[in-house]
Amino acid sequence: MNKFLTKLFTKGQNNSILLPDRSNFSFRGNWLGVHYNSIMDKFHVGDFSSAIYQIVVEFDSNEKETMQLSVVARPDRAVANIFGRSSINAELVDISVTVDASICYIKVEPKARGYVGAKLIFHATYAQAIHQLTPPAIVAETSTTPSTGINTFDSVGTTMDKTTITFDRT
Repeated sequence: MNKFLTKLFTKGQNNSILLPDRSNFSFRGNWLGVHYNSIMDKFHVGDFSSAIYQIVVEFDSNEKETMQLSVVARPDRAVANIFGRSSINAELVDISVTVDASICYIKVEPKARGYVGAKLIFHATYAQAIHQLTPPAIVAETSTTPSTGINTFDSVGTTMDKTTITFDRT
């Protein structure tokens, strides 16, 4: 390994990267202008199962905020949690997550019209998916009451909307 890099990084316990005392990471990069329905990031749920974001938003030099966002997703469902949020003056953005059959979208928009155009930067750590994608299990409602147009399975009498069903073992 390059001598310069070995001064910055060494192999730590548990296959980790060990930084020398008082080493830090910093990030900047290209910023995103915050407008309504802005997509901050997106990832394929077949590649990654979750992500953690460090987000910084600045409207100007006096109105800023930072937060962490934790996202976990599968096809048809994504859950997000904002934690460690600190704001000077007021919260600047709302964050939401949506997912379709394969892509998880992290969306941001200004909390108030006056914050349109605030600048956002982020750093992400993605967790690669462990399992190959499979469709989520569909659970049928079980009921013994008359149907209202929804197919129901009576697990006691083994009928589907009063039609007898047999299960073959193969």
